Amino acid sequence: MVIPAYRESKRLPAFLGSLCRQVADSGQPVNICPVDDGSGKQEANKMRELVSELQPQFPFLLDAVCLDQNTGKGGAIYSGWDAAGEGNFEWLAFVDADGAVSPQETLRVISETLARPLDEKSCSWAVRVQSEETRIKRTLLRKVLGNIFRLLVKLTFQLPVRDTQCGLKCIPSEAYWKIRNHLVEKRFVFDVELCVQLIREGYTIHENPISWNESSGSTLNFKSAFRMLTSLVGVRWRMFKQPRKG
Repeated sequence: MVIPAYRESKRLPAFLGSLCRQVADSGQPVNICPVDDGSGKQEANKMRELVSELQPQFPFLLDAVCLDQNTGKGGAIYSGWDAAGEGNFEWLAFVDADGAVSPQETLRVISETLARPLDEKSCSWAVRVQSEETRIKRTLLRKVLGNIFRLLVKLTFQLPVRDTQCGLKCIPSEAYWKIRNHLVEKRFVFDVELCVQLIREGYTIHENPISWNESSGSTLNFKSAFRMLTSLVGVRWRMFKQPRKG
């Protein structure tokens, strides 16, 4: 499980410590790999120090991967998955470092995923859907922009998932290495491209409704929303050029 982080030295310690405790208590065979996405030397050193402090108690916590340059959230996740190596793990996952998805919810989704056989060719997508079991807390701006983005994704790609952008996903390792060379988008809409390529490879998307508590410090605004829209165009164009299998 990769935790992509960009200048998260204030929020990561509490989240990572809690997540490690949840993994240890659950007994699930999960390895955790924090990835610093080019935050600078000071932030990278803080991550390495945090990992070193926790590793004696939690041996499943892998050494941090610290990138020299900022590549975007998708780039950080793919760097972590690449570092895991092909054939070494059955599943690859990521969860955001801000704690919007709690460690408890993270482990619940991971446990449900690991209970399914790999030959189902199924991927787990956490989705933010209000229900009797889940609670979603978001600012009005993020809610409005998120709903607009969801509508555009639905109209453009017609993907069988209600929320492509939620920060918790788990896919079979074999699936990732099959589509690795087609994953170009590394920033705003890498989730959409990842979903598209998985479906093209014959994998299904299993939705896992989760509770979501928006963390302060979000950088989403109208400027970043516009960049997401232009990135969607790029993903759609690459889909058009890529020949279909079979």
